Amino acid sequence: MSDAEQRPTAASRPAAAKYRMRISRLTIDQLGIRLYDRVAAVLAELIANAYDAEAENVTISLPFETLLASVQAGELLDHGYEIRIEDNGVGMTSDEVNAHYLEVGANRRATRGERTQAKGRLVMGRKGIGKLAPFGICREVEVITAGGPADDAGSHAISHLILRYDEIVGPGDDDYFPSVGSSDGLRAERTGTTIILRRFGRKRVPDGESLHRQLAARFGVRQPDWSVRLVDSRPDGATVALGDLAIAELADTRLDVAGRPVPFETGDLPVSGWVAYAADPYKDEAMAGVRIFARGKLVAQTRDFDIPAGFTGEFKLRSYIVGEINADWLDDTEDLVRSDRQDIIWNSDKGEALRAWGRRLIREIAARAETSVRAQTWEEFVGLERLEERLELAAPTDREMRDSIRLVARLLVSRADRESIRDADYRGRLFDLAFAVGPHRTLVDALAEAAADATTTLAMVVELFRRASVAEIYSLGQVARERVDTVAKLAVLIRTEETQERQLQLLIERAPWLIHPEWTPLAKNERLERARAAFESWYERVHGVAITTSAIQHPEMRPDFIMISDRGLLEIVEIKRPGHDLADEEMGRAYQYLEDMRTFLAENTEIAEEFRLPTLTIVCDGLRLRSGLANAPLNDRAVSRRTWEELLSATRRSHQDFLDQIPDKALLNAPATVRLLGEGRERAEPA
Repeated sequence: MSDAEQRPTAASRPAAAKYRMRISRLTIDQLGIRLYDRVAAVLAELIANAYDAEAENVTISLPFETLLASVQAGELLDHGYEIRIEDNGVGMTSDEVNAHYLEVGANRRATRGERTQAKGRLVMGRKGIGKLAPFGICREVEVITAGGPADDAGSHAISHLILRYDEIVGPGDDDYFPSVGSSDGLRAERTGTTIILRRFGRKRVPDGESLHRQLAARFGVRQPDWSVRLVDSRPDGATVALGDLAIAELADTRLDVAGRPVPFETGDLPVSGWVAYAADPYKDEAMAGVRIFARGKLVAQTRDFDIPAGFTGEFKLRSYIVGEINADWLDDTEDLVRSDRQDIIWNSDKGEALRAWGRRLIREIAARAETSVRAQTWEEFVGLERLEERLELAAPTDREMRDSIRLVARLLVSRADRESIRDADYRGRLFDLAFAVGPHRTLVDALAEAAADATTTLAMVVELFRRASVAEIYSLGQVARERVDTVAKLAVLIRTEETQERQLQLLIERAPWLIHPEWTPLAKNERLERARAAFESWYERVHGVAITTSAIQHPEMRPDFIMISDRGLLEIVEIKRPGHDLADEEMGRAYQYLEDMRTFLAENTEIAEEFRLPTLTIVCDGLRLRSGLANAPLNDRAVSRRTWEELLSATRRSHQDFLDQIPDKALLNAPATVRLLGEGRERAEPA
């Protein structure tokens, strides 16, 4: 900072002070910090001020994607960055600085008119508090402005002042005297204002794309004599021209509202703009919903105009509705904008009229867009899942089966949103469900036809039984595919050095048939969940230590062991990662869990009636037991131990035997992965 600057304290009152601010200290705190706490919100206010100053070009220099300050050892550490906002507007003289800029809360329109003097722009500012916005993110604001009439040499007087938050809100009366900068009183060749922000709080500047979205969402000004540039002040930083908020729209969903005024008791209220469905869910909140502008500046943002539930398309609307509505009357003779300019006063008469109008609009566009959304979601599913190719591969000779599976898939997809459809796992589950249900739907339709037809013959009944067999094979094919995929994943995990115990715990808990590989579909075991919860509660009460027995229910924790249930067994599964040798302490701990389970069942006879005696399965590749006592559990008939290769071999052998029982003709109609197994089963194994 220059030696030429004067540094009066907040409490001092220089006899010949050039600049003076009159403001309640509480006002600065309430209106500066509490209303503007994001970089984009502050910049929006400063850009609006430049617009009202009739600027044609605004350049904002700041470090993209940067934390402006950090906290170290409990202290705020400023990193020395600056944010600089430069415009070529009309600027201010020192008298205008005192009369307008430093007069907080003055109604700009009341004293200087609704429109700017030279360009006739509708003035955005009204309440006179936007100038305090920078104090929401920083503690020092430097203003260098050149304005007023030109002298004989064509130059303009410079006013240079520095405002410091700590001095403004410090002790003293309500007058504040900013420091005078070194350029004050000098001359400039052109008019304009530069505002420099320093000494930041712990605020982050977004990346260039995000910052552009956030600012573009706040302005609806589009005219040839207005431009804003965002310059990354880091070395080799990029420059971004502020333009429209780029939102890809879903085809045939846009509604132009220019011919749809808001009905009001004293006459229709004009609006312009549009509402549509976005092609994709929002990238961030700046793009969410319908943005409402007054005088080119954002005054409200709504996803649904508070419309009640129960209309066509409501489930997708709040994630996809976008739009831009201009209603200057919200900020005209009657001020319907909240002080923080983050919303309008909806409970006013005009606010209620706008809400009712918006609700009618929402219902219309939701119903109109529903068909388009469903069609495009279905097209995306078909393409990403290669549906037709897979259907042809799975059922090349059965068109009726293909049609049935396709219909079921379409019904399932109709309730899904497009973002979910882009998730490969979710999409795969939809296809698998359609493949399992589709054949049975064909059978049900055929039964209905037969029941309604008095001429049904024995041959037709035989054909129904054939279809029932095919439907069963299709469903078994789905089970086969899921199991083959799981076996393949197990093979990969046990042969990968980086595999962790938790990965194997999750796999076994989701597929307990890896321990007992009988080929039967397993439903969700509610009895097991009750027993699991009761045992964990009992264990903590008895031992004073909490344990977890599920890798699925507690994803943030590592299970002590996993508990599974199969055919009435209650089984403890203790696993060690591939290549690990089980030590004495680990064996003792695993066996103690079995003993605890026996005690628990003895004390809880109602749960014991649902399960046979508990067992312990240990899966590890080796033993490193030093004492005879540690070997003792292996003599217990309820304890078994297998290596990972033994486990893989047993489950593969069980499934091989099952596949050998499926007739070759059935494989023609089975899913592609099952056919591959039938033709060359080793191809399903990882290399």
